[in-house]
Amino acid sequence: MKIIKNMKALIFAIVFSIFIICYLVSFGFLERLSIVILTIFVCIFIKNIKKVNFVQFCTGICGMIVGFLICSHVLFFFEYKNEGKKESIYTETNENTAVFLVYDGEPERYDIPILLKNMNRKHSLKENIFLPLRLYQYKRVYENVGISKYNDISRRIGQKLSDHLDHGYDIYVSYLNNKPYYKDVIYEKALREKYKKMIIAPIFLTESINYQYVVHELEMENLYTSKNLLKFMSPLWNGEKITKAIIKEVCKENDDKNEIGIVLMGNRNDVDLGPKTVNQGRMFMENIKKELIKNGFEERKIKFTQQSLNDAEINKNLRELQQYGVGKILLIGMDDILDKIENQYKIEKLIKKIKGAEDVDIKYLKGWGESDFVIEELEFRIRLMNVEEWN
Repeated sequence: MKIIKNMKALIFAIVFSIFIICYLVSFGFLERLSIVILTIFVCIFIKNIKKVNFVQFCTGICGMIVGFLICSHVLFFFEYKNEGKKESIYTETNENTAVFLVYDGEPERYDIPILLKNMNRKHSLKENIFLPLRLYQYKRVYENVGISKYNDISRRIGQKLSDHLDHGYDIYVSYLNNKPYYKDVIYEKALREKYKKMIIAPIFLTESINYQYVVHELEMENLYTSKNLLKFMSPLWNGEKITKAIIKEVCKENDDKNEIGIVLMGNRNDVDLGPKTVNQGRMFMENIKKELIKNGFEERKIKFTQQSLNDAEINKNLRELQQYGVGKILLIGMDDILDKIENQYKIEKLIKKIKGAEDVDIKYLKGWGESDFVIEELEFRIRLMNVEEWN
């Protein structure tokens, strides 16, 4: 009899944890259904709580852990998978130069298959164990912020760049963390259409882990053949026109420059940053700071901080800037064409909190954007790479 009761407790706990996972990762009807079922389960548990002994309680805890781990593993069966073919369909070589813009990217809306694929790429045990919680975080971020405009901006950059380069270049937009994935685009376009010359242009500020991952993966894909010529564009941290794009946005502010404080937020999206990446990001921010000073902003009112802001750090910067009598503070994302939606959510939430406690005007600039300077920087680099000797 005790064994039967323990088995019931185990099954009850496993089913309970399954519906917890459904609530965490799902949305719409399934999310509401999970809430209803979880409420019923809780009511049943409360009604019978006096009948539950210590062994059954421990069995229930173990069942919830088992159910949680099973669901975390099963979730990956819903991961996005591409079924594209890799065979060439053309016999003649395409003489145009194929340019593959590879952005970091993110789903426009909460997309479980895409997010699962991106998380699975990291092959982290910790990431797999806490997978449902990470999905829940993304779900809440998208619910609060709405859609990501990253894809729109990246596509417009690709179109403008195509118009600038014009004849002899074919521009393709792809992503590391969204559809269309860069490998899919390269196989479907480069190999199927038989381009002789290909330029891979990762749109990353520094030689970060993600930049290295893209380059390494493509080098391992055997794209180098006797008939294919391949080049990789270097990171953009030393691009003068990227610097000008940010300076231009800052200089649009109509306030007195002596009353403006500036916080430059560098790259902290990678978990492990090598010294080379850190130095490149630091040098980029130093160049921004020098140009800001040339344009009339005070050196002491320009601060550096991390992308993953915390209350203590931002409050420290605010106190220092307010001591200088600033009336407005600009928070500037330095890492990409647009800050990821998760970073936007964290920073905007922090701004609301600060504004509630401090009488200060804060404006958030979310990245380089799609200014003409960004297009000109990419065009210059691509043209230069194309005229240089191909090995």
